[in-house]
Amino acid sequence: MRNRANDLLAAVSLADLAFLILMLPHSLALFDSFGGNFTFRYFYFLYKQQLAALANWASAVAIWLVLAVSIERFQVIRSPLRSRIYWKKSQRSLLFIFIVSATGLLTMYHHFEYDCQLAYFCNHTQIYFYCFSAGKSSHPVSWDLRNGTITPSTFRRNYIRISTVCNAVLVVFVPILVVIILNALLIRQLQLTDRLIASTENSTCHGMLTNQHKQKRRVTITVVAIASCFALTQGPSAVMSIWELLIGYENDDHFLFAIMSITNGLVITGKTVNFVLFCLSSAHFRRKCLHIFFRKFPQLSQTSFGRRLSSRPSELNFRGSMQSIQSRGASLNRGNSNKSASLRPEGSHKKKFFTQLQPLKETSSCSM
Repeated sequence: MRNRANDLLAAVSLADLAFLILMLPHSLALFDSFGGNFTFRYFYFLYKQQLAALANWASAVAIWLVLAVSIERFQVIRSPLRSRIYWKKSQRSLLFIFIVSATGLLTMYHHFEYDCQLAYFCNHTQIYFYCFSAGKSSHPVSWDLRNGTITPSTFRRNYIRISTVCNAVLVVFVPILVVIILNALLIRQLQLTDRLIASTENSTCHGMLTNQHKQKRRVTITVVAIASCFALTQGPSAVMSIWELLIGYENDDHFLFAIMSITNGLVITGKTVNFVLFCLSSAHFRRKCLHIFFRKFPQLSQTSFGRRLSSRPSELNFRGSMQSIQSRGASLNRGNSNKSASLRPEGSHKKKFFTQLQPLKETSSCSM
């Protein structure tokens, strides 16, 4: 279904996918087959800082898009007709350009946050990478600490400090707070809508309201799940970023490094879960996945579990076709009744005309 929330959720998935691709070299470096390769280590160390900066940019884009999705779903729940209005191409382009540009400016400092250098050992057969934070007042010139210290410029040091705080506040803390508030309001609004649907049980528009409410509930549950996962997995990393800037840490502080590794793992897990939640929330995607999976492994489709999974899409299609047949039959019955009414005498036709206006009036007002 074409609507704003689905477009934003698709953009969230693309941003998370870009983040995972940019994090792939960092994961490969942990394996001996890659981490011990001289060529891989050289190019990885050479572009490590830029890859991390781009990954933070993609993460910030996804976070702001999650915030935009939560705002959009809250507006749709409050104003149901908004979901029927598809935005213009210019509006969509401007929103995406603004989010990408603003987050790019907020995360730009990652490109020169550290002063790094390559060091060769064992007759240039081993290569290592040393980085020093440029946000501090001074840091060593080289890895061996023999050539004194270097003092970054005041502008660069202040820019890194201010950008780190702004990044933590505007990219993590504020979106988390707003998303939590919006999710609470979404759940409350859904409860109010449930009460409204229950009160219209005997109404002529009960079926229409129920179908619309089911669609909104399904999308809203997906949004709440993605936003909750985002809040739980992104917050700790922002705390560690501010800790590193304001308090700092020693190079041999293994406990703090373990905590930082856990928070980074939470960020990656959150991105992966967001992608899975969005994809699995689509019935079309699930059917496509099952079709591809059973085509690759036809033996599994013959098991009881495989037959049960493959029968679900056909059941859904059968239900949909039965609903369309029933609605078509109802429309044919209404057409036949109108034709029979038109063949009656003029006096009786007028009398029936007034009696047939009552259901139309009741339907338009949606009486309880």
